[in-house]
Amino acid sequence: MFSQEELSSFLGVLRNTEEFVEIDCGCTNARYGDTPGKLRAYVDGKLEIDCNCREDCPRVNLSPVEFAKHAGKTNAHNNWKSQIWVFGHDGQKIALWRTCLLKHHTQTFQRPLRQVIHRDEFVRCSQCNKERRFSLRSKEACRFYHDALLNNNWKCSNMPNNS
Repeated sequence: MFSQEELSSFLGVLRNTEEFVEIDCGCTNARYGDTPGKLRAYVDGKLEIDCNCREDCPRVNLSPVEFAKHAGKTNAHNNWKSQIWVFGHDGQKIALWRTCLLKHHTQTFQRPLRQVIHRDEFVRCSQCNKERRFSLRSKEACRFYHDALLNNNWKCSNMPNNS
C-alpha cells in the first residue's frame, strides 16, 4: 500500500499490513491540549481512528471528523485534514494533508441535514413604490411572496394580514 520509503518518514508506525497501515496520530486543541489516537488508513481509502485520550475511552473506529470533534474542534467538517496530525521522523507534528496517508482516501463526509431557511424578501408596491418585506418563515408565507412577485400590479393593500 505504501512503500517503505514513504513509511520511514513517519515516527510511530504501529502496524503495516496488506489491509491497512496503523500509525500514531493526534489532534491539538488550544484549550485541552493534544488528544492522541491510532489512525488506520485502509487500502480501500477508508480512514478510522481509535481515540487514546484516556485508557477507558470507548471511542473506537471513529471517522476523522468524529475524532476531531471528540478532541474539541468545532470546525472539524472543513479542516480535519489540517487538524489531525502524525509524527514525522524528527518528532515534528505533520498535518495529514501534507502526508502520503491520504493518497488512497476517497471517502467523503456528509454534514447532517440542516433545516432549510428562507431569507426575508421584498416586493415593490406598484401604487406607492415602497418596498414591503415578506418574512418567509412558513409555506404559506412563501406562497404569498411568490404570488406577489408574479403580480406586476401588486399593491400594499394585497399584503397578507396587513403586515
